[in-house]
Amino acid sequence: MKFATFLYQPEPAEGVDINFYRIKPESGTVGKPNPKMYTNIAVFGDNAMAQKHPEWISVSKDGPSFRRLTAPKVNGIKPGNKKYNLRWDVLCMTNPEVREYNLTLIEDCARQTPGISISSQHFADHGFCVCPRCVELWRQSGLNWYDWRAQTVTEFLKEVKDCIGGKPLYVNMLPDPVLGRERFGYDFDALAEYADVFVIPMFSKAYPSPWYWEMLARAFKSKLKKPVFTNLYVRGPNDDPKQVPTTEQLLTVAVRIARTGVDGIIFLAETAQRIRDFQKAAVQSTNVLAELDGYGGDEVIDLVSRWKSLF
Repeated sequence: MKFATFLYQPEPAEGVDINFYRIKPESGTVGKPNPKMYTNIAVFGDNAMAQKHPEWISVSKDGPSFRRLTAPKVNGIKPGNKKYNLRWDVLCMTNPEVREYNLTLIEDCARQTPGISISSQHFADHGFCVCPRCVELWRQSGLNWYDWRAQTVTEFLKEVKDCIGGKPLYVNMLPDPVLGRERFGYDFDALAEYADVFVIPMFSKAYPSPWYWEMLARAFKSKLKKPVFTNLYVRGPNDDPKQVPTTEQLLTVAVRIARTGVDGIIFLAETAQRIRDFQKAAVQSTNVLAELDGYGGDEVIDLVSRWKSLF
């Protein structure tokens, strides 16, 4: 099993196998590649681009895919769509300018870094996108609505794969193992032809019910034909330290996920220092580790044991 970090700053953490740098998160800001870190790019989730070009936003019969929380003002009003669980603004994935912009960034990062991770490379949710361009492309395809959306998502992933020069490709997919095709356009088998690893984000500000995340991990591991990593939330940007998962919760859910047979676990944090703080707290959680011994997630217990050498 591999362990990794998912960081918002280009400084790698110690004690893990892989560090991912979120060079372009859904905020739309873009950093500079670190040759020592894998690069993550959020593709069609892009708040900055949506603010600059609101006409590029994905649309449904129930409104555009502007985020519900802290939505940007467009023409002086806040257009956040309350009918969907949108955490960021989602641009239309058939927009040629958006595709070219992101593919160019991905190709540039692939030349400079050891691997690529992409997020938000799918439709916003069920009902998207019914802009005139998407409707016409759907009509021309001769496919039914769901098949066309799945084909569109898969073909974009193929374009990504073709432009990264053989570097490993980590593909993030939102955690719906049942309706992922209908909601986002995921064809698990077709995507597996181009993904080297699937990553399932399991972000939460608390993990009081580890069985739920274990169930999701087990479901995805059974369905996906490539290695599966999960991604757990430690502490993101601007988080109140009192409103993030406890070390006990993180260790417990990691152990429970590890015993499902997944191939890796990633830890999201704002910076390498936040990871180091978590690592130190994990090493000091001797009672928790003793309780978790025997659960079947020995890889996590062994990882924490190795972290002792960092302090």
